[in-house]
Amino acid sequence: MKSNLDANIEIVELREHSKASEKYIDIRIYENKIVIWEGSIPYYYRRTGLFIESENELAEYLNIIKVNFTKKSINNFVKRECQRWQDEMLGKKTTKSFFDILLNMRWNSIREDLPNNPNWARRIQDIKEFGYTLATNTNMPIKDSKDKGTHILLVPLPKGGVNGYEVMSEVFKKKAIKALNSINSFEARKTTHGLIPDHKFPEIRWDSLTKESNENLTDDEIGIKFQLLDNQRNLQKREVCRKCFQTNKRGIIFGINYFYEGDENWSDEIPKIGKEAESGCIGCAWYDIEAWRDSLNKILLIKKEI
Repeated sequence: MKSNLDANIEIVELREHSKASEKYIDIRIYENKIVIWEGSIPYYYRRTGLFIESENELAEYLNIIKVNFTKKSINNFVKRECQRWQDEMLGKKTTKSFFDILLNMRWNSIREDLPNNPNWARRIQDIKEFGYTLATNTNMPIKDSKDKGTHILLVPLPKGGVNGYEVMSEVFKKKAIKALNSINSFEARKTTHGLIPDHKFPEIRWDSLTKESNENLTDDEIGIKFQLLDNQRNLQKREVCRKCFQTNKRGIIFGINYFYEGDENWSDEIPKIGKEAESGCIGCAWYDIEAWRDSLNKILLIKKEI
């Protein structure tokens, strides 16, 4: 990698955040022989569609994004995003309290630096969903302590990342909730608040070619691609899909080992990421909860009639 890597980029180490299926390269970036930025760059990161496998690709990627790490670029990033949150995020006070601290552009300890909030993971997820790139280190020494713990770093890349996904707008969220009749798919009932449009095809299996705009989808297309979940079930599905991605064992709901297509095993013939990977999700309850429930109800009805 060193042969085609910018001379002002120093590689420290490669590491993996296995729980989130993320991979990072820890680097230092120099300007006039002075370190101007030190931190972690995600290179296997579903949120921005990065799935870099080779050293040459990684070196090329680092060279491309280096322009975002000059002193001037970092200062402009902080000013721009600070203003954005003042202008556009007035209703996100709890999450803003986290983001304001992350704008120090340093590693921040969950325990010591960020606001004391039992649902801190949701706040971090919110910031990611707004399009920001966050790096996580789960084993970093906590300042003024002998302990180690999770730290979060805001990486000064453009919203959505480089070659990243389009961020779901508030306009589209409202449109999707209306198109799906405000039905919580997990509970099979209509509700007036707390719903999140959930991609049936989980983002952990996306690649850069899976990116598409949601804004112009018809109501029928929204019904094909999305279901509505509350925050708790949305996070639960993310965890189930992450585990499936890592173990090749598909998830279940309510402890019911039923799949309307296939079984619990992810087929070796289906790729793990990319649009073709979606076929491996079909039949899993979490992929389409309504279809799974309808299929199971039909079986129960047949058995009852017999």
